[in-house]
Amino acid sequence: MSKRWSIAPGERLRDVSQRMRKTDIQIWVILGLIAVIFVGMSAAVPNYASLLNLKIMLGNYVLEGIMALGMTLVIISGGIDLSVAGVMPFTAILFAYMLKGGIPIPAAMVLILLTAAGIGFFNDFLIQWLDVHPFVITLAVQLILKGVNVVITSGNVVSGFPEAFTNIMFLEVFGLSIPMLVLVVLAVFYFIMLRKNRYFRMVYFVGGNPTAAELSGIHTKRFFRFVYVQSAVLAGVAGIMACFVYGSANASYGTNIETRVITAVAIGGSSMIHGGIGSIAGTVLGLIFVALINGSFIMSGLSTYYQDVVTGVLLVFAVVFSERLKGIKRKT
Repeated sequence: MSKRWSIAPGERLRDVSQRMRKTDIQIWVILGLIAVIFVGMSAAVPNYASLLNLKIMLGNYVLEGIMALGMTLVIISGGIDLSVAGVMPFTAILFAYMLKGGIPIPAAMVLILLTAAGIGFFNDFLIQWLDVHPFVITLAVQLILKGVNVVITSGNVVSGFPEAFTNIMFLEVFGLSIPMLVLVVLAVFYFIMLRKNRYFRMVYFVGGNPTAAELSGIHTKRFFRFVYVQSAVLAGVAGIMACFVYGSANASYGTNIETRVITAVAIGGSSMIHGGIGSIAGTVLGLIFVALINGSFIMSGLSTYYQDVVTGVLLVFAVVFSERLKGIKRKT
């Protein structure tokens, strides 16, 4: 066994279990709120609870969901990644151009994921080399990519995909669209890995106390690199899926998407102030909650201009509520 895994593994497992339990109360609260919204809207709006409407509401947030999985690890590690709002449309545009250029779909996907991984590596490199907070670096990368997106498209929509792609755009597997199926598979994978895989669970130690993690033998710099690379890769996956969802690519895709992603993760119980706390189950429930809120606005006829107001309020509520829970647990 490697030396870095030989230090108090039993203590590490107990520590992880304690950190993961800190989101339990918040998860139950979210489940209760989801139930209230669902029952209330079902009674007030016809067809709200129909399977088709639920698929539409959740489908509207499939791209946010994919990126939220990667963002969960970033936030648990004590970081933040705002660059996803630039990576997603950038990779969508590149993927669209590759398809139009005749590159086979599988090869284009691989190239896109490698490109996204390179952006994540670049994020981590700048964060560690310049010793600057991830907020600053990832915001700068987001702005750079958004500018590049406009330049390479001249502000136009990239469409006209080859027949091989359009033939699979609207395929459904087990009643799920390809983007939704990808989200489900990734959510299950991340849930299992964060529960069972030793390397993934290091995020709780690194996020809770990076110095102690380093002293215990964990290569924290290498792990942070992994965290930002996987976040960018999932943003790249979302970029590919955007082409499936919209049938085109555009520099305007992903406007304020990082806010919705972070809100879903925060509502799910991941601490925005203290690292080491969060879960994939909570993030998925947070995503469902935000999707239901959005769907409720649309179906009730309320102005969608209020959605950003509600999103901001929910984000503040999630952060405050999470910190209040931490304070209660400390007293007990």
